[in-house]
Amino acid sequence: MPIQSLPLNILAHSLMFFLSVFFTINTKANELLKTPLTQLISKTSCDKQVVVLGELPSHGEALGFQAKAEIAQHLISHCNFTALYFEAPVYDFLGFQQAIPKKTATEKQLDNAIGGFWTTKELYTWRKWLFAHSISGELLLAGLDDQISASSEFAKATLPPLIAAFVPTVKQSICQQAMTRNLNWLYDEQHQFNQDEINLLQQCTHLAANKTKNSSKADLNQKKMIFNAANLYARNNNATTALSRDEAMFRNFQWQNKAAAQKRKSIIWTATVHAAKKQGILSRKPLGAWLKEELKNKMTAIGFTTFSGQSSRAGTSIQSIADAPVDSLEAVASTPEDNWKYLNSADLSQLGNISARLFGKFMTTDWSSYFDGVVVFRQEKAPIFAIE
Repeated sequence: MPIQSLPLNILAHSLMFFLSVFFTINTKANELLKTPLTQLISKTSCDKQVVVLGELPSHGEALGFQAKAEIAQHLISHCNFTALYFEAPVYDFLGFQQAIPKKTATEKQLDNAIGGFWTTKELYTWRKWLFAHSISGELLLAGLDDQISASSEFAKATLPPLIAAFVPTVKQSICQQAMTRNLNWLYDEQHQFNQDEINLLQQCTHLAANKTKNSSKADLNQKKMIFNAANLYARNNNATTALSRDEAMFRNFQWQNKAAAQKRKSIIWTATVHAAKKQGILSRKPLGAWLKEELKNKMTAIGFTTFSGQSSRAGTSIQSIADAPVDSLEAVASTPEDNWKYLNSADLSQLGNISARLFGKFMTTDWSSYFDGVVVFRQEKAPIFAIE
């Protein structure tokens, strides 16, 4: 029967039914961020030196973002954590830190440093909270990555002249132009991004890094910015001497943590694949494994995954997350009635070898050796990429 032919009472009943389903789903999603999950994680994390919070490698799941923000805020407010490190470029966070004592730091500057993955509507209020606590001196916000993102405005403005200042005079103009082209992606027919350009970028940053090693003309932050750029361009050129991305993030955590006036309790916001406490089935040693070697039982790693849902990376088109297989960790751990489930170390150990999408694609292993806990959402949501 065409919908126009349905009696009004049936249409009204159908509308009420669909509205009730809609609001039930959204109410369940909103209930996700109430205190039980935060309390479960803080019980085993509050006394740690470092807590690493993961997320799916797609970096585009709103419920994971919201849960991590609430966990981080709880640890900062109730467990004396005073530093939050992002899997984001180190450069712009250094610029933000330098602006704080000058009273020139802005929320936009912090958003640029955090980057496009996490400048979402769901995290808007939380980012304002971070800004207030950082400019007051209560909280250190820092980056770990040697990569440079589209929103790294401080790096784009600072690195080209900084690199040029520490190379031989005959190369200063060439190196500054090459860095400017690359960071702003200003390539054309005359200036192409090819192997010659890649070699030039590596050479320029390598020369600057060597020059600043024992130079009094560069401060610690400048030296670290140049070293990170040199390592990035060496790795991009497949240099065997370059640190892996995970080791570079670990080294950036080390020096920034040691540079603090006192030892800090720190939270690291990253992807689950970087949070893992051992290499195991991964192709490279993850950040979490480097931290575990140094901190032993003073660190904890929490993985995040989902049974199904939707994802959107930095405002790109929404992608569906297919239902997990029936024999997977995500399916075994959750039911349609669940908003989320938290699996502690004992739960993970009891599951034994089981398939999960914690590292993106489904892999089978004993996840208790990689994580101290895993959060499983039943149905993820794509975030909204709007500031207000």
